[in-house]
Parts: sequence; structure tokens; C-alpha cells
Amino acid sequence: MSGGFLPWLGVPLRHGPWVAALAVLAVTPGGLWLLALVLERRLMGFRTGFVAVLLGDPLLAVAVALGVWRMGTAAPGGPAGLWWGLLWGGLWLCFGLVQWWAELRAGFFTRQQAVAPTKIWHQLVVYPLLGYWLWTAGVGGLLAPGAQLRDATGRVLIVVCVAGWALINGYDRRRPKLGHPPYDWRRLRPFPQPWPASSRSLRAYRSGTGADEPVGRR
Repeated sequence: MSGGFLPWLGVPLRHGPWVAALAVLAVTPGGLWLLALVLERRLMGFRTGFVAVLLGDPLLAVAVALGVWRMGTAAPGGPAGLWWGLLWGGLWLCFGLVQWWAELRAGFFTRQQAVAPTKIWHQLVVYPLLGYWLWTAGVGGLLAPGAQLRDATGRVLIVVCVAGWALINGYDRRRPKLGHPPYDWRRLRPFPQPWPASSRSLRAYRSGTGADEPVGRR
């Protein structure tokens, strides 16, 4: 079977653009914000959080919603079908694992930062889920039939949202931030500050990037 949605993972795409957008926002930045609040004891904000998460990922939510709106009640098929979506989600999971290793090896994050709850969620949940949703809804929306002005506008907006996300990611690459605090899983909280400037992101933090508001005691 080449058409249709993946079981369970495709459910948000079956119930209209608003549900699809809310599902994306619940995963990111919503899930990241909740993990930062509950486990990392901080309020994730622009001073130490990546702009690609806080602004870029909502653009992807809009792109997914537009794609679902463009597809209507039709099941995705062809390049947007089930197996292509599964492949794309798997590729993004692999990318997340490779990026995880590469950032650690390059000294962008320390080992303690690399196992922070928000980092684990981002690499193992955000990448594959958004990879599948964006491919299925985005490609499905671009390929959905329709020649009216609203159809062309929908296609253009999908491309603009994804392009905006990509540009914001490029911006983040040139301006490192803390991203994820060094985390102590034995105590279920970040290691006490001050943190040593032992990674590129921690050096950016120490040099005056600023800090998110702490919640409770460190």
C-alpha cells in the first residue's frame, strides 16, 4: 500500500488543519518548553533558546496545516504516500542521531548538555515526527489538484514557511546559544551554576548571551 497515513502517527493529519497545526506545536516548541520547565527548571526563552525552535518550528506548523488544508479529505499518495513519509521520517531520525554525535564531537555541546531532556526530545522525537508530518502534508499539499488563486497561494505559502525555517536555522548556526543546560539525571535537575565554559554553547552563554528565568532552586 503506497497511499494513506501511517497508523497513529498520521492521526493528526486526518482531522483538519487546526488539529495538525496544534499537534506540531505540541511537539515543538510546546514539548520542549514543558520539559525545560518541569525537568530543567527553567523558562525557555529567546536569550538562550534557538530561534529556529521558538519561531522556525511554528512556521513548520503553518506549513503542515496548509498542506492538510490543500489535501482536504483525500489520502496522500504518490511521493506523499505512506512509504515515502515513513522513509522521510526515518531519514530525519538518522539525521538527528548523526547531528547529536557530530555536535558532541565538535564541542558544540558537552556530554552533560547532550543528554539534557530537551536535547533528547529534540533529536529523537521532534526530528522524526516533524519529518514525517511535514513531508506528508507539505508534499501532499503541493501536489494536491487545484488551479484557483487560493490553491496557488497555498502552495506558495508552504514553500515560504519551509524556506523561512531554513533561513532561521542558518541564522542560529552563526549565533550559538546555550540551547540545553548541563543535566544531572541522578538529581533530575541541571548541574549547579556557574557552568564551566567547556563547550561552544557554554562559552556563548558565559560571554553574555543571558539566561532564561530559573524556576525553583538549582
